[in-house]
Amino acid sequence: MAEKKNGIDKPKIKALEKLKENGFDTANKIKMLEARQMLKLGMATEMQEIFDLQDAIKANHGEIAWLLGGEDPKPVKKEASRDADDDSRQGSESTRAFGFVNPVS
Repeated sequence: MAEKKNGIDKPKIKALEKLKENGFDTANKIKMLEARQMLKLGMATEMQEIFDLQDAIKANHGEIAWLLGGEDPKPVKKEASRDADDDSRQGSESTRAFGFVNPVS
């Protein structure tokens, strides 16, 4: 496990510092950074962290989750029951077509 400083992995902090030193101080600049540029700028050891950050940026700006190691819960899809058992759907085909419902006795 990577060492943490105030709850943040040191490799992530180091990668952010290197990015800032080299002028990559916005999400758009970081997103456009390529592997060759990283190698030319001496960021070879930070490449994996930078790739992970780029993925976080591309995935709906998840930089904070990347930095702090958090993860949002996945939304649960609710099943929509189209023709659920519903007393309001009683009646003949012709009455349903016009929105009329036979009263239930």
